Amino acid sequence: MTRREWLALAGMSIAGGCGPKRGTGYHGYALIATAGTNSVSVVDLTAFQLVRTVQLNAPPGAIVAGALPGRNYILTPSNGSLHAMDEKLNIVASRRLSDQLSAARLTTDGKRLLAIAPHTRELLEINSLTLAVLHRYRLSAEPVAVDVSQNGFAAISTGDHGTVELVDLATRRHFQAQLRAPLGQVRFRADGNLLMAANLSDCSLIALNVPELQVIAELTLAMKPENLCFNSDNGQLFVSGAGMDAVAIVFPYKPLEVDQTVLAGREPGVMACSERPQYLFVASKSGSDICILNIDSRKVVGVAQVGQSPSYIAVTPDSQYALVLDENSGDMAVIRIPSIRSKSSNSGALPAWASVSTSLFTVLEVGDRPVQATVIPKVA
Repeated sequence: MTRREWLALAGMSIAGGCGPKRGTGYHGYALIATAGTNSVSVVDLTAFQLVRTVQLNAPPGAIVAGALPGRNYILTPSNGSLHAMDEKLNIVASRRLSDQLSAARLTTDGKRLLAIAPHTRELLEINSLTLAVLHRYRLSAEPVAVDVSQNGFAAISTGDHGTVELVDLATRRHFQAQLRAPLGQVRFRADGNLLMAANLSDCSLIALNVPELQVIAELTLAMKPENLCFNSDNGQLFVSGAGMDAVAIVFPYKPLEVDQTVLAGREPGVMACSERPQYLFVASKSGSDICILNIDSRKVVGVAQVGQSPSYIAVTPDSQYALVLDENSGDMAVIRIPSIRSKSSNSGALPAWASVSTSLFTVLEVGDRPVQATVIPKVA
């Protein structure tokens, strides 16, 4: 029996035995960027079956769910192209925008896409219907990360150059702040009036006001801020990275502070949050498990073994399932969130996360090198 078959059988046996009622699935699809096969794998989340593979002309790096029904976007970084997918999951438009693109975000109104072009040092503002470039913003250095606020600003980190740049999309005004390099991700607070920049050199988060980009606080962390994840209401920011087997919990409002650092598995990596109940799913960067933290109690309530090396996590909008991609094995492990239940420790000498267990719902083979997933509803 293979590892995949064993994991799937274990999940089905738990789902069919004692415990919570078996899940009925989510009325939608998981669109999975499979870089190894230059394609998007489509998984029907009502049946948890791979139902289709959509071929592309280059490895996909990201999928952006559109704000309009039946309009989603796929980024192929190596050839600088964006592709639009309709409600029938067909590619209906493709456009080469630069020699390379590394990230894309959608504005709140769904009318524009923003993408960063590292080689040409640009931020591209793109019409989401036609995929035509509306404007190219010149940047001071090669961009590494981008975020978009609810009130119409785009923020860009330039990594080793150490600058944060801000663009007002309504007026096209450009702001810039020089910080200490290297910088990582940037994230807006929910109201758009504060920007958090990850300072990788000093293991800290730098808070800047918007749009002036004045530093108003620098929060020291116990780890390198490699991964940033807001919870569903944006009231807490979770930080993980090298340096400590823990997750830092940051309050982005007054008082602006690191509230707590919680042990969360081995070498915490990528994260995702569910809304009801509020759980934080934390992938082990070097292991094969997902640590599950109850956000309200700040306690670990489960650990799920998901295969070789979990590399991306997505949660369905109804908070029923956590979908975990494994880039090495080509699998998607599925955790049914209502089935999560903690077990008390039998030994005080063991860390809390080592004494709890959560079983998988199922495991699917989705393709070679799945790197990112987006969940979309089915269109009637």
